[in-house]
Amino acid sequence: MNDLSSQHTMITAFGQQYDYDTTYMTELLNASPTAYAAFAAAMPLSRHRQALPLAAHFVARIVTLQAEDCGACTQLNLRMAVEAGVDRAVLATLLERPDTLPAELADIRAHVLDVVSHGQPDPERAARIRTRHGEAGFAELATAIAGCRLFPTMKRALMHTSACQKPSLDF
Repeated sequence: MNDLSSQHTMITAFGQQYDYDTTYMTELLNASPTAYAAFAAAMPLSRHRQALPLAAHFVARIVTLQAEDCGACTQLNLRMAVEAGVDRAVLATLLERPDTLPAELADIRAHVLDVVSHGQPDPERAARIRTRHGEAGFAELATAIAGCRLFPTMKRALMHTSACQKPSLDF
């Protein structure tokens, strides 16, 4: 199997595994394998996690995608969060009652919202996050935010935006 064919197979399998429309990825690959390779090389940025707790990592990813107004990407990350072991109750709280998140996750959410809205993140909140999760955890939070913004941006740039459905935990 040639490399282009194997990339198509991997994209298709990913889409099927997560019930996610990967058309934009396939079109990018077909139009320019080298552009797709650059995009694929950046994909791990959003997934990198060693120091940040699992729930905090996924809260950062999901809040970023909600802020980017990408329901499909948000839904994908909800599926990934459940698959990784994040408690559905935490995710339900994030979706339905985000103002009632535990303090640790509320700080993550607020920090993400400051960053994606181009606001100045609160220094005291940032200090609390650093204290809880260390410099490595804080750095991973930054990579999760930046990495997750890549996907909705690519979709918009490739003209693959559509009316998004409200994300759900009904899967």
